[in-house]
Order: sequence, then structure tokens, then C-alpha cells
Amino acid sequence: MRCNRLLYQDKGFVYKLLPVLVSLSLVAVLVVMSAGFFRAFRQRDAVSQLTREYLLVMETEGYLSQARQEELLISLEEAGLEQISLEGTTLFPVSYGSRISLCVNGVLPQEFLGQYGMTWELPVSVRLSSTAKQ
Repeated sequence: MRCNRLLYQDKGFVYKLLPVLVSLSLVAVLVVMSAGFFRAFRQRDAVSQLTREYLLVMETEGYLSQARQEELLISLEEAGLEQISLEGTTLFPVSYGSRISLCVNGVLPQEFLGQYGMTWELPVSVRLSSTAKQ
């Protein structure tokens, strides 16, 4: 008797379970995608933090020296930034109280599901300015 009941269950059972399975699948995809997006924002914050640190150094030195420029470029590459441009940055010594600026432009390449998944580039542009305090 019990076997007969299992064999002749309501035919709509699969259709009742289908929305739940689809919803769970979509939630899993959204969780994976959001992890990738949060990684991109974390990298962007790291670039902003590096830029702020080097602006503080520039305040005391009055400009971004060649040695500091090389250090900054290496640090930015380690943070994942590519196609780096420092155009608009104060690269020559200025006097006390003069305006100094640090401009960093580049892109952060992003991958979703590895090299065979979706890829995109997150453009980054950080422009900071202060006064020389040397």
C-alpha cells in the first residue's frame, strides 16, 4: 500500500520545488559575483591609501622625487594597478606653502570565474593636492 502511494504522488511536486531550486541557484550566483565586486573595491581602496601615503611624503619633501616615484609605481603594480600614469603630479621641488598634487590614473583588471569567465577593467583615477610643508 505504501509503495502505491509513492508511485502515484501528486504530479505537481516538481513544479512546487522548481522555484525554490531556481532561487537558491540565483542566490549562489549573486554571492560569487559580489565577492568579485568586493575584491575590486578593496583593490581600489588600497590604491587610494597608497596615494594618500605618498602625498604625505610629498608634503615634507615638496615634490615626488624620482626614487619615491619608482617606489610608488612598484607599490601600485603590487596592488594590481596597470597602465599607470602620474600625469599632473608635482615632480619638481617647490617652495614652502606652494601647491603640490599627486595624480594617479590606471586600470584594475578584474576576472569573474577565472580566465574563461567574464573580464573587465575598473578605471581608477585619484587626484589629491596639498601644500608643501618643507
